[in-house]
Amino acid sequence: MYIKGIKFLSKIVLSLVAILLTTSIGFNTGADATTKDDALNTVVNFLSAQKDCDVDSMVKYSEHAQKITNLKEFYSNFCKENPLQKATITKLSIINDTTAIASIESNYKDRIFISTMPVIKKDGNWKIIRGMPGTDYVEKSDNAKRTIEEKEIEGAIKDYSADIKSGEINKMKSHLIISPETNKKLLDNHLEALSEEPTPELNTQEINIIDDSVAIVHLQTKFDSVSFANKIMVCKENGQWKIVIGHSLMNASIPITEKPIEIK
Repeated sequence: MYIKGIKFLSKIVLSLVAILLTTSIGFNTGADATTKDDALNTVVNFLSAQKDCDVDSMVKYSEHAQKITNLKEFYSNFCKENPLQKATITKLSIINDTTAIASIESNYKDRIFISTMPVIKKDGNWKIIRGMPGTDYVEKSDNAKRTIEEKEIEGAIKDYSADIKSGEINKMKSHLIISPETNKKLLDNHLEALSEEPTPELNTQEINIIDDSVAIVHLQTKFDSVSFANKIMVCKENGQWKIVIGHSLMNASIPITEKPIEIK
């Protein structure tokens, strides 16, 4: 029974690694310096504006994933009720010339937020995409009412799932955009191991189109007796939607008290 449980858990781990493999901490050093600096400066400028409650600058350097009508009023109320005390950019990954992913730790009076969100270039300006819901929030879309783009993304994920069964690493990788800092050999090993296990069912629960070439997908991975969910980024590259791996998306928080216990 114990061995069976270990084997089952290994299947889950392999599936997660194949989709979300992250092998380094820090900043992408292989990307074009200008692109990296511009994306990073946008995140820094937004967080500095948030700390100062400079609402105009917050709007300038961001967009909200939920398409809020009056973003300026929303930011103003949020800043007053939840002043940002400290923020740390823990990682920035450059995906391509117009897309990046930033991980941020934000400290408030009674809470710490850990969030990873897209940073995209639109109309010549970089913007951080705020308001990404966590994996526990799902607004399931009606498959019959999905747009052409949403159906293309759903099809791309199904094609990736089908090619896992083939065992051909290059076929599997043709559906992926791999962040430059990812350990390619380790990824190949995991993809090979994944193809040797029963393939999980990948279901797209929700698709949030950010712009013409970037979307966020709430993906459910189902095994025979268990399932789990995560949010992934997909980008359009040479007309094909691909899954971004090497920097996973998340949005979570933990409470803090006035006297936290620090372990040194």
